[in-house]
Amino acid sequence: MPRNLPSLTSLLAFEAAARHLNFTAAGKELHLTQTAISHQIKNLEEHLATRLFVRRNRALVLTTAGQQYLESVRDAIGLLQSATARTRDEKSTEVLTIHCLPTYAMQCLIPRLPEFQALHPNITLQVLTHSTFDQFRQRSYDIAFRYGTGQWRGLKTQLLQSEEIFPVCTPTLAHGINPEAPHAAMAQLAQIRTYFSSTYQDDWPVWLEAAGLGNIDFAREIIFNLQVTSLHAIVNGIGVGLGRTPLIDTYLREGALNAPFKLRLKTGSGYYIVCPEDKAEHRRIQVFWKWACETLGAQTNE
Repeated sequence: MPRNLPSLTSLLAFEAAARHLNFTAAGKELHLTQTAISHQIKNLEEHLATRLFVRRNRALVLTTAGQQYLESVRDAIGLLQSATARTRDEKSTEVLTIHCLPTYAMQCLIPRLPEFQALHPNITLQVLTHSTFDQFRQRSYDIAFRYGTGQWRGLKTQLLQSEEIFPVCTPTLAHGINPEAPHAAMAQLAQIRTYFSSTYQDDWPVWLEAAGLGNIDFAREIIFNLQVTSLHAIVNGIGVGLGRTPLIDTYLREGALNAPFKLRLKTGSGYYIVCPEDKAEHRRIQVFWKWACETLGAQTNE
């Protein structure tokens, strides 16, 4: 049965052009001319009946539709790369595809991957990060690290670490905060908030109410749509933000961040390792699952 799919050449040209935001650079990477890249993009836009790029002030910019399409195209190319590598060298190498939220990947997973690679050099890891939860529903992965309550149909799940929230800031800012009388100091600081869609709710009001500080006024607020950018702002001393374990554990342990208040609230959510139930018996998945549970701190599911 024929499928209404664009050519692979057009998809590769689009992904490269979107990454470089430059047709010439994309052409050099794919050994094509700038004109050929432009022609492939035009064909793809006609196939989709939508614009993927626009030019603004001589700069190439993705449209909203282009940004959304790019995520799926990158996933598809990644899956093709994994399948190709697995088929080409399946006797000596196994490819394990991992999906993960960016901040958890950076703070918790990636620093520990060299240990796994040393133990299992025959398993090639492909780590794909997604900033929205919708991508995890495609289940085109072997293993995923997900945030939530663990209630996902068709998945084998294991809680790795529950989440606690509490204010954090640099040691310099924390030095000026008296936890018994914080109003004056907090009124001089920026409040760092993270909020987008329903992925992460803004728990500042919940924590302030529980701490009896619901009437605190900050000097200003800065709102980010990603945990990773909020965390970067906090570490750089821009203000005080609501830290979430385990994402801030390393910063606390190394002294880059301090927690000026003792109160920590559990949110009811946490970080889970999951895999599709129909893949759970695959050797490479079992090997990584066991390692991750031992290394990243598995807890008993309730």
